[in-house]
Amino acid sequence: MKQPNVEIITQLAIHNIKQKELARRIGEREDETSRAINGGDAQRFERIRNKIFDYFQIN
Repeated sequence: MKQPNVEIITQLAIHNIKQKELARRIGEREDETSRAINGGDAQRFERIRNKIFDYFQIN
């Protein structure tokens, strides 16, 4: 399994979306979305990663 940040960054490139735009679309702060993508291990980052996975329909 790929690391979460690699998969998310790949999806951002495929869909031509910047992290800032993704944060807006999922209703999260830009800085916390960035930390979630880059592997922050706090529970809130896990929750944000799950929202990102749902947004991109990543299993």
